[in-house]
Amino acid sequence: MMETHQTMIPGIIGSHHHPQRVFLARHGQSASNCEGRIAGQMNPPLTEKGQRQALRLSTVLKDIPLTNVVTSSLGRSIETAKPTAERQGLTVCSLSGFNEISFGILEGRLRHHLDHDSQNLLEQWTQDKANFRIPNGENLIDVQRRAVPDLLSVFRENPSGTILIVGHRHTNLVILSALLGWDLHSIKDIPIQSKYVYEIHLGPTPRIYTICLTGEARGKRLEGFLSGEAVTKAFRTHG
Repeated sequence: MMETHQTMIPGIIGSHHHPQRVFLARHGQSASNCEGRIAGQMNPPLTEKGQRQALRLSTVLKDIPLTNVVTSSLGRSIETAKPTAERQGLTVCSLSGFNEISFGILEGRLRHHLDHDSQNLLEQWTQDKANFRIPNGENLIDVQRRAVPDLLSVFRENPSGTILIVGHRHTNLVILSALLGWDLHSIKDIPIQSKYVYEIHLGPTPRIYTICLTGEARGKRLEGFLSGEAVTKAFRTHG
């Protein structure tokens, strides 16, 4: 199964028919994030904090001419991208293939108020996100199978330039694995946070940079993929 993500993208990267750069962001804080609710493919709005995060993203990217802004079809992703798109005179392109992973029968449930059986399902999924499906839900391979074709479609329609993709935690993991050749099993637990945007330079040897959206380090950029506490330490070290 893991060969899937390693063989679908390289042909496009090697053909030069792709954007020069991709900026990859996660949506801002949603009402479900704030409540500790399992959202999946539900459609909660952004909170006030999430709206501020969306504005920060537009500010950090204001001097980077974008050629396209792409989101999932879920409101929290579209809301996050709109300030950036409007600032640059672009229209948001929404694709359902970039929707968050489905949590099936657990969607809408509060994480800290699950019964024993539901908690057991969530733990099984946590241990094997690539392959285990919560009933009526998806695993990461399922997300890969729907997200990668939409990614390839975006690339065909944007054979040059710079695009912004605003997705979700698990969708963004799939996109990163596709663009950089990372193994989904190895990165499944990496935190993808709204306070960072990733800049990916495409080509025979893709490069990735981490840009901070918050605090004193806002707008600062470091080479490499950083997440969680590693980002804070790295930005402090580099001033």
